[in-house]
Amino acid sequence: MRVRHEPVNQVSVYYDNLLRISPEFSVQVGVHGVAYCPQHHRSYYSIQPRLSVKYFPSERNLLYLNFSKMEQFYHFLRFDSFSLPTDFRMPSIDGFKPRSSEHYEMGWKHFMNSGQCEVSVYYKTRRNVLALRPDTWVEDEGWQKYLMVGNGDSYGVKGYLYQRWKRWSLQLSYAYSRSREWFGELPEKGKVPSLYDVPHQLGGALSYQLTTHSSFSVGGMLRSGKVRFLNEDYEPLSVEEFREKREPLNYRVDVGYSYRKSFGDKLLLLRLGVYNVVGNPSEEDILSFYSVHWSGNCLPYGSLSFKF
Repeated sequence: MRVRHEPVNQVSVYYDNLLRISPEFSVQVGVHGVAYCPQHHRSYYSIQPRLSVKYFPSERNLLYLNFSKMEQFYHFLRFDSFSLPTDFRMPSIDGFKPRSSEHYEMGWKHFMNSGQCEVSVYYKTRRNVLALRPDTWVEDEGWQKYLMVGNGDSYGVKGYLYQRWKRWSLQLSYAYSRSREWFGELPEKGKVPSLYDVPHQLGGALSYQLTTHSSFSVGGMLRSGKVRFLNEDYEPLSVEEFREKREPLNYRVDVGYSYRKSFGDKLLLLRLGVYNVVGNPSEEDILSFYSVHWSGNCLPYGSLSFKF
């Protein structure tokens, strides 16, 4: 591992304007300008527009369209299930060009008497994506030997529902999304799933208000396993296995109780519950949430806070 000091001057300018054309129709436009100037390397200048269009065809319905272009002047690659100092962190120098993307999204939102629902679709392009070459062991700081550059895209559809009925409240969400990448060094692989490709994600929660101040909830999630970048022995995958294997399906059911009491401008909040009453959480979740080993990864929790 080597640490380098690379002075970089960066200047950003942002402009945003909301145009309310009529009570039902509005347009928000903006632009983000960036000058990225390393002292000893190539400078980059970026103009990143944003656009958001909203239209209310009726009092209870909203149609929207969003577009944005973004560039990022910092690269990060993680080589394990959790971050380490030996991971790849590099600004846009030494030939590593900035990552850039365009995001397009359109959707519909419907407002109900005691809730709302929403459906949206999106498409995103990505350029200058970095990845570790297959069957590669990182032995020194010569990153150009170990990394390859490619492009990618993402697309998907998302749905959300929130509904209240007397003392009950229900939340449901589902997303079908695909994230792909392709690299000039691996033409035979074509478009492969990215490390962030999770095709199916389902979440939900059902709550019952016990009293004015307390409630009981049952929630859960289910999602496709992430793409593996190491084999079972934590070794790099071969070209044949590159982006071909996934972790098992992840799911989890949680239960919780909350008590909320206001004292003027002060607030008392108590939360108790159990994570993963039943389920198969991912290894990443276990590393993030658990500091002790518990049978079946079932973990009780509690918190007490007082805001004043």
